[in-house]
Amino acid sequence: MKNSLSRNDKRLLLFMFLFVVIVGIGYWGIFPQIKAFRNLEKDIAREEALQTVNEQKVANEAFVESQCKEYEEMMSKDKNKFYDMMNEADIDLMLTSKAIKNKLESFNLNIDIDSEPSDRKAYRYSELYEQQQVWERERAIAESMDSESEEDEILEDFSGSKKKKNSDEEEEEEIDETVDIFGNSELVGANTDIYAAKVTMTIGGDRANLEAFLKEIMESDKEILITSFAWSKYRVQKTKQGVIVTDKNKNSLKAEDYELVELDALTITMEIYMCDKD
Repeated sequence: MKNSLSRNDKRLLLFMFLFVVIVGIGYWGIFPQIKAFRNLEKDIAREEALQTVNEQKVANEAFVESQCKEYEEMMSKDKNKFYDMMNEADIDLMLTSKAIKNKLESFNLNIDIDSEPSDRKAYRYSELYEQQQVWERERAIAESMDSESEEDEILEDFSGSKKKKNSDEEEEEEIDETVDIFGNSELVGANTDIYAAKVTMTIGGDRANLEAFLKEIMESDKEILITSFAWSKYRVQKTKQGVIVTDKNKNSLKAEDYELVELDALTITMEIYMCDKD
């Protein structure tokens, strides 16, 4: 039995063959080129926007340099208000030396230095405090939005309802042509340079000397915040020359050479602010 194709069948086969060839050329040949051309256009637009920003920066280079110099001078001036970074031994030596200079006796000294920058806010009714509050609210909103987006991604991955985009179809990062090329910012961010050493100190002696010590701390040219202080009394044995009787010198003195006196004691709680100037 002999099978033969009719003329219509041959035309249909030829048409299907040509259709497959055209579709193959279009899908594997022309379409990738179109996609590559579109990506190239996006890259060109992105580079042109970046070029515009860079040209603006170059044109304003002199202004930026002068602003940086002014900013560095301002930072240097502000950092001089703070102590250099100190450890517990350095703070002990500084405060004990002040006490000895004012003819005072140190009974107790507790020093705690945080490993993280200080989180203390500015004075409540200052303009800086309001800016810090605005910054914290904006940061909280940004963090909540980030957490919500992460939760959505987890739920979408779990449900499988959202298909992942191909790398070619992902949105390109856009260049902000309105970026502040001068680096100006009124927003007060987190503190990364100032550290606080929390100190509790108890000293004793004459009232006038204690008041002089307290005044010296309050009028310090460096940043020290006295959070609280309290007065109390204590008794001590003193010679007529004002020398405090201790176990070391008591054996060399007669009973009539010294007397029991009542002195004032001052307990101060303060924060000493140090700056990481490096």
